[in-house]
Amino acid sequence: VQHFTQAIKSDPNNAIAYNNRGYCYDELGDYSKAISDYTQAIKFNPKNTLAYINRGALYLNLGDHSKAKVDYTQVIKIDPNDADAYANRGISYYALGDYLRAISDSTQAININPNYAKAYNNRGISYKNLGDYSKAISDYTQAIKLDPKFAMAYYNRGVLYAELKDYKNAMQDAKKACELGDCDLLQELDKNDWGAGD
Repeated sequence: VQHFTQAIKSDPNNAIAYNNRGYCYDELGDYSKAISDYTQAIKFNPKNTLAYINRGALYLNLGDHSKAKVDYTQVIKIDPNDADAYANRGISYYALGDYLRAISDSTQAININPNYAKAYNNRGISYKNLGDYSKAISDYTQAIKLDPKFAMAYYNRGVLYAELKDYKNAMQDAKKACELGDCDLLQELDKNDWGAGD
């Protein structure tokens, strides 16, 4: 922080120093100072996507999805081929209950980067919330194919299988998710004895 503060004192319009100090504040948990520095970085260099990305990510982490959406939209305006910006804006749309836009943004992220497992998983979640279970399972499966160690995709697919009363597949996904560090579904299935007879 001191290094970047000194750089800002030497050049008060130094967007890179503001962004980097903001990142340090973000890592230290001083979110209001981080947002302030990211905002200054944007003010001094409005075409640099990094400060928008960092501020958007912080807004996502803080649950301020409306502001995150605005920042990721700005990134997309500057760089329409930024798959992460589409994926993260999709997360914001999902959190705001706009599943169709979340699907659209996840699809755009996939179009830019066909190997983007997270975007498939996120799109699957939105499909599930719209009741399109076959597309949700297909997207979770594709996410797993692209990243066989993606515990969240196994978890999400397993939850959907359990909701569809396909306990055999639910248990398989729950066990795999647990092997990868997420045992919540396995514990729930064991508690309800759902894996015993199917």
